[in-house]
Amino acid sequence: MPKIARTLVGFGFLWMSTWATFGALLGARLNQAILNEETPWLNSLQRSLLRSAHAHMNGMALALIALGLSYMAARRRASERTLITCSLGALIGTVVFGGGLLLEAFFPPTRGQISWASALTAVGGVVHLLAIGLWGIIFLGRGPQSTATWTETQ
Repeated sequence: MPKIARTLVGFGFLWMSTWATFGALLGARLNQAILNEETPWLNSLQRSLLRSAHAHMNGMALALIALGLSYMAARRRASERTLITCSLGALIGTVVFGGGLLLEAFFPPTRGQISWASALTAVGGVVHLLAIGLWGIIFLGRGPQSTATWTETQ
């Protein structure tokens, strides 16, 4: 398995365990808020953004792991340069999106303006989605081994 594929899988599991731990801490804070009847925090934008960060980051970690595990199959369908570009885009997009979403919870947007944290989140999300989308397109295309017609193989 190439180094970039191992990096995707390893970082994916590390990212998932980090955000799962974050979710456990968020759950402990939720229990404290319920016991202390902190209704404003329970209904706050901050809590919603932190929950969203936890869920999104675990999902993105699974996507990174899937990219790493499918790397060898993708190698038969695309150039190494394309695969490395997709891989780095997915990694960087994941980190930027996660960091931006976390920052959004503590630096909320003001009415009528897009905050710098929201812009950072959007950029990271777009980069990640483009990388994952290109990876999907690689598998939708015809590979070199599928150029023969069905009648030629019989």
